Amino acid sequence: MNDKLVSNEIIALDKRLKKNPEMVFRKEEDGAFLFDPETGNLKYINTNGVGIYELCDGRKAVGEIIEQMVKFYPEVAAEQIIADTNDFLRSMTQMKFLIITGQDGAA
Repeated sequence: MNDKLVSNEIIALDKRLKKNPEMVFRKEEDGAFLFDPETGNLKYINTNGVGIYELCDGRKAVGEIIEQMVKFYPEVAAEQIIADTNDFLRSMTQMKFLIITGQDGAA
């Protein structure tokens, strides 16, 4: 699978993402830190990001994750949630904190 995405590319709604098991995830009171021990990259994500990240189990498609976020935030325009969620997922994939998987959840 191609896990390299162009910076403005939208992740297809049928793609599945899972957490990269080589990364360190440390949940805090108001967010979490992700750390890549190989590169030294450190990323802070807020509580919304944590919610999205935790949904990435390799079984849920991007479209399903977006649907859950739209339901969770009914006061926010769906278009905004779609754009923000996709931007977050694309960024996490580019930084290798998330991995695009096959339909069975395998990388």
